[in-house]
Amino acid sequence: MATYQKIIVPLDGSGWSERAVTHAAKIALENDAELVLLHVYHSPLAEYADTLALSNQADMVNTERDEMKRYLIALRNDLRSQGVKVRGHIINGRDPAHNIINYVRGEGADLVVMSSHGRTGLAKFLFGSVASKVMKSLDIPVLLIHPDKPEEMAEDTSDLSMGEDI
Repeated sequence: MATYQKIIVPLDGSGWSERAVTHAAKIALENDAELVLLHVYHSPLAEYADTLALSNQADMVNTERDEMKRYLIALRNDLRSQGVKVRGHIINGRDPAHNIINYVRGEGADLVVMSSHGRTGLAKFLFGSVASKVMKSLDIPVLLIHPDKPEEMAEDTSDLSMGEDI
């Protein structure tokens, strides 16, 4: 019996966020689960759409979104070639955490795998943490992947005591 059936992977297009995909794909394959690559899109140019339309620059608003769509399609196709059941989804919205949470709940997902950008201190306080908000708001497991750690770390056990069984 599979533990997970639907896994959501929020992606912001950064290499950091993509680190979660490898982990999620492995879990999806092990559980015969569906993987959903999710992006919350908000263009800073969207607020100027009317002005841009008047100056015949409306295509600028859609260019970023089209690039993200192509990125998700390429990632989806690569995962499909590895045998992963996967689809992509783009949401238009301003608040990534809020949109991710609502999407996960609406999809009935049972696992979220995402990368934390590793902000600490003042940066985390000022900008918040999408990962932290998602974790605190959902009642399903959220697997956070630390982006600064190598995929596979060679384990050096030379200074570890083996301890004893009791």
